[in-house]
Amino acid sequence: MDLAAQYRGLYQAALFTAECAEDAYPLGALDSTLKPWFRRRLESREHSLDHCDSRMDLASAVEDLAGIAPHYVELRRDLFGDLHHIGRPAPTWRAVDSTLAVWAPLQVWRQPPACALLLRDSGVASGGAQTWDFIVFGRSGDPRDQGKVYTAMLFPDADAGAGTGGRTVQVAGHLEDQRELYEQLTYAFQSLWHNVRFAALHDPDRGRNLPPADA
Repeated sequence: MDLAAQYRGLYQAALFTAECAEDAYPLGALDSTLKPWFRRRLESREHSLDHCDSRMDLASAVEDLAGIAPHYVELRRDLFGDLHHIGRPAPTWRAVDSTLAVWAPLQVWRQPPACALLLRDSGVASGGAQTWDFIVFGRSGDPRDQGKVYTAMLFPDADAGAGTGGRTVQVAGHLEDQRELYEQLTYAFQSLWHNVRFAALHDPDRGRNLPPADA
């Protein structure tokens, strides 16, 4: 068997492994985000062999492709436990990679929404301002639920060039007003970065409900 056929076999094995895990650990509405995300990651490695110029390049490409499916299986197993296993600590946001974080709260006694934060635009072509989709699945057990998408913009702070790496998150006012969801958004970004500022937290009421001047 030639090298290209062997690599293609590994690619197909990764896809088959993912499909088996998806069947074994269904994640309801979250799958509308997770399944396409995994396939994009896998497809980005489909032609890695074409860029290998040495044995070390080949080893790196094969190792990268071979590792993608086990990571996905472990993720699905963990999220399935978050959704269904009683007695575990309350689930927190899971940073899947630098482009995706997910939250899968327990779906036993009640059915709270599940959420995902997914990078839509890396900001390379727009001065570093990134666009993120904050996706809320109100019927998290229903795989047909595509979720409600809120846009979140992540801007580099003015002094980021000085090495501080600070970023500011801004969202539309109607999301800021939904305090429980906005709180989850802060947790989502904090799971990905440690140095993020949320604009609405500095004036969460935007001047409303202020006490009387003589209070």
